[in-house]
Amino acid sequence: MRRLGVLFLAFLLGGAWRLKEYDAWMSLSGYCVDAQGPALEQRLWDVFPSRCLGFWPWLLRDADGLREFLERAIPASVDTRMEGLGRFVTTIRWLTPWLKVKWHERLWCISKEGRMWDLSETEAPAFSAEAIKGPVWRLPALEGGLRAPPSGVFASPISTDVIADFMDEYRRCAWFDTAREIVWDRRAGMDLFRLTLLRGGQSFEVLIQREKYAGQDLGVALEEIFARLSKEGGNHLIDATYEGKILLRNLPGGSQEGSMK
Repeated sequence: MRRLGVLFLAFLLGGAWRLKEYDAWMSLSGYCVDAQGPALEQRLWDVFPSRCLGFWPWLLRDADGLREFLERAIPASVDTRMEGLGRFVTTIRWLTPWLKVKWHERLWCISKEGRMWDLSETEAPAFSAEAIKGPVWRLPALEGGLRAPPSGVFASPISTDVIADFMDEYRRCAWFDTAREIVWDRRAGMDLFRLTLLRGGQSFEVLIQREKYAGQDLGVALEEIFARLSKEGGNHLIDATYEGKILLRNLPGGSQEGSMK
């Protein structure tokens, strides 16, 4: 009986040793973090599941959860891929700021990747309101919802394809750089853009319905109008919502009213 006990103990010790060897073989043999800056890398390590270090198959299961957690918490994209048995690479990049949006009396950012977050909740300097160039947008389609905005980083609740087309058409124009605020709304079933500009001490409001000027270079026409009005002084409303003509009206302090065909 004593001999059987010794053999049984040896069996247990041998099994434990083999299990240790098995665990070592299954431990993470290589892990590379390709991060866009040390802050992003540190954020990843703060939440990296430690169990994956000793048993790499866990990372196959945990990678999606890791990505979802980080992408909700910070404006970044995360991707983890396996490059060999037990070897992984995680790539983490900041999102690309695109639009500043006023919503619920707070400033938000919409990235080119179509995600959105509150600028006041992001510490990265690249995502400050001052660092993101361009006008502040107001989107009544967003204001129509009374529920509180989601927390963290989330998919933009509206499609920005129309805004992208508008930007592609007018951002090459010198006058567009002086826009301070743009409201995107709808009028009579068509997109309406109301721009507020400040140029050389003059204030302008510009109404644009692009459908009314299909095939015409409205941006060039507006540049010519701005050049003319800058010599005349005053503040003006430029109404490009009529086919074939652009109406000019005075704003407080302006000096002229008329139309340009």
